[in-house]
Amino acid sequence: MKKYLPAKRAMLTFYILLAAAGSVMDLIIYRYIKMLPTELLRLISLIMWVIILLIALIVIPHYFLHSKFIITKNEIASAGGFITYKNNYMPINSIKSVSVIITPLGSFTGFNFAVINALGSRMLICFMKKSDLMSISKRINELILERDG
Repeated sequence: MKKYLPAKRAMLTFYILLAAAGSVMDLIIYRYIKMLPTELLRLISLIMWVIILLIALIVIPHYFLHSKFIITKNEIASAGGFITYKNNYMPINSIKSVSVIITPLGSFTGFNFAVINALGSRMLICFMKKSDLMSISKRINELILERDG
């Protein structure tokens, strides 16, 4: 049994993207929306930053702490979620192929994905380190060859 966790770099990238989105929204609010009173603009900006802060402090860490991916000899399991936890199980004997998606800056951002295709279903593995993703792909391909050979 091998257990994989999402890349911490992906979590850091989400934090950077949230800060950038908040800054851009602030720029848009204060620079281009001049018809509203300044107090209302400040209130809108404050609400937006509170929402961004809640996402950064609750949603993102919760997702990255509770997501996991496990490969055993007989099945592949993934677990995760925020409000409701979702567990997905896929037997090895139903897997047909594995597709690995490595983004151009995937080594730095952790935004790498794998898609496991089976008979009538698909499992998506998100935000993995490149080395973990290659290991997952290699392990699944070995299990498929073992099963078919």
